[in-house]
Amino acid sequence: MRFRISTGLIALLVVGAGAIFVRTTLAGPQSGTLIFGLSAEKAELGSTKAPEADGKADPPVILTVPVETASVDTVLRLTGTLTADEKAEVASTANGIVEAVYVERGSLVEKGAVLVKVDPTDVENGLLEANAGIDELKAALGWDNARDAKGYDVENQPGVRMAKAALELTSLNNERIAKLFAQGAVSKAQYDQSSTEYESAKQRHQQALQQARQLYQSYKTACIKLKTLDKILGDTTIEAPFTGWVTQRYVSKGERVTTNPMGGGANVAAMVKVDPLRLLLMVPQQDIGHIKPGGLVRFKVDSFPDKTFTGEVRYVSPSVENMTRSMSVEALVPNPDHVLCPGFFVTAELVLPEKQTEYYVPDSAVLRENDVAKVFAVRDGKARVQVVSAGEAKDGRVRVLSGLTEGDVVVTAPDKVRDGDTVH
Repeated sequence: MRFRISTGLIALLVVGAGAIFVRTTLAGPQSGTLIFGLSAEKAELGSTKAPEADGKADPPVILTVPVETASVDTVLRLTGTLTADEKAEVASTANGIVEAVYVERGSLVEKGAVLVKVDPTDVENGLLEANAGIDELKAALGWDNARDAKGYDVENQPGVRMAKAALELTSLNNERIAKLFAQGAVSKAQYDQSSTEYESAKQRHQQALQQARQLYQSYKTACIKLKTLDKILGDTTIEAPFTGWVTQRYVSKGERVTTNPMGGGANVAAMVKVDPLRLLLMVPQQDIGHIKPGGLVRFKVDSFPDKTFTGEVRYVSPSVENMTRSMSVEALVPNPDHVLCPGFFVTAELVLPEKQTEYYVPDSAVLRENDVAKVFAVRDGKARVQVVSAGEAKDGRVRVLSGLTEGDVVVTAPDKVRDGDTVH
């Protein structure tokens, strides 16, 4: 086939990065444009890139961190129940009509606070009568407060002193008559009369002493009755025996309270002591040897899930229960704010004397796939997959329960390495 060149031939030779381009314009029935070339790097005209110096890239940097260890308390996890340190059925030993009730169920009262008041009128009248009887006995005894301050002397009682004076007189007369009778100066009848008067005086003196002693005993009995009435008057005001909650109120205003024939009081209210409380725990017999009085107990209750309370072990049961093969342990729990209540269910940690080591790694070092947790641990310079038992993440750390030991090193970014990668 024949061709005719109409416009000429323009050749462009470009040497760069191994590329050659030739452009030719042809004229004729099959005119067109033909472009051909070779490129090692880019298709753009004039593009170049310098080759690598040695043909090898530096390996990526793998960050690692040693496993963190911490010495912590060994604890025994238990469940238990809070109970009141003390309970009381508060009773009245005074008979009478209820004058006032100062508390309701659920009231928190301090020790000594008045719960119920019984009408004291009858007791007050009895006190007035008793005091009047004591004054009457003092008058019969010839009581002298200044003279008898150190104790009553029966011989100083007026009737006794008068009988003693009469006895002394008849004694002297009888001695004179007896001498005269011996001399034959008086008759036998006079002598017998003098002797009889002397014996009568002696009997009157003894009788006066006996009456004075009896009056004095009556006085002391009246004083004891007065103290009893004073106590009964005090008992008309029923006070709280300790600081605690009122759980029951048994009486109302206007109701009569009466003691039973056996001397038992009439219940007016029920109370529980809430500070401190007792924490009752059941410990398996195989663990009881580690528990001693004075040990620490940490526990939580559902009502305050974010707060941890503490107590001190005070009592360890000396016997094992047959049904559960466990022993009861009691801890004393301070409760000054009265936020804890008897009956609360608790989850507790009983701190044992021994310590244990815990292991922690950064949260970023743990890969979790469904229920499986893995880390990359450095073994002989290589990153190796290690399945671990991991707890929940807290403050950027994860506690490793198993799979790692002290001295291990883990990769902090496990998603950027593969099993077997070299760690420099």
